[in-house]
Amino acid sequence: MKTRVLTAIAAIGVLIPCLIWSDTALFPIACGIVALIALFEITGCIGVRKKWFLSGTTFVYGVFISSIVTYYFISNKSSLIPQSIFSYEKITVMILAATFAYIFLIFCFTMLSMGQIKFLQAAELIAWTLYIMFGIMSIALLRRQVAGIYLYGLVFIGAWMTDTGAYFVGVLFGKHKLIPKVSPKKTIEGAFGGILGCIAGFILYGFIMQSIDEVKVNYVSIVILAAVISVVSQFGDLVASYIKREREIKDFGFIFPGHGGVLDRFDSIIAVAPTIYFITYFTANSFPIFS
Repeated sequence: MKTRVLTAIAAIGVLIPCLIWSDTALFPIACGIVALIALFEITGCIGVRKKWFLSGTTFVYGVFISSIVTYYFISNKSSLIPQSIFSYEKITVMILAATFAYIFLIFCFTMLSMGQIKFLQAAELIAWTLYIMFGIMSIALLRRQVAGIYLYGLVFIGAWMTDTGAYFVGVLFGKHKLIPKVSPKKTIEGAFGGILGCIAGFILYGFIMQSIDEVKVNYVSIVILAAVISVVSQFGDLVASYIKREREIKDFGFIFPGHGGVLDRFDSIIAVAPTIYFITYFTANSFPIFS
């Protein structure tokens, strides 16, 4: 217990500066580092970490995507960065090109291994790499939106409040198992508690933002978003639990003593961040959360 508490305090100590300077290059760089650590964990989980052509290509791809997102993040905020080099369209094409090249190279290396690397391993590596990179780097992209200074906080609140609500309601009222073969302790009652916890967290967050800053909050939109995000968050957690159970491991890593690895702590966030990013991106004009 002492180890878990000390680790949590240390993690908060690292997180706070990143949040304070979330409008600087520090934020996307920190997201990129977290994503690369997660890639390190998943290559070990799948069993390809020592298959250097696969893991090396995966890390290069991760660094490239992180660098592109960082460039996009700071391109309009710094006079040192020429804004005309890459347009948004070119950046999008570069990401798509890099993603295609990554998938193609992984398939080629798998074929050239002559059976030493299974195709299912390669496919799983690709799926998890894309899931991790787009999931974590979406946090930086969300911060880059017009109302990003308010929106990106919903990622952490959504994941943490869902987990908190599900835990307490599950402990107090949980009787019916949710998916016992994946996560024996989770209950249907706890799942509904997670939704209520997320809604409460979003409403409170909106009220605080409205109180300390001149921002209008659409509470109808924020409640609907909270319900969706809570469901996504819980499925993100279940997906991670499923692969750990399938691989017969307790934790993905050990970077957080007593808590596991990055994927153990960010399993819900990886699912939540891109969901909030895409929803708010496409509804920014019609149903804005903050305005």
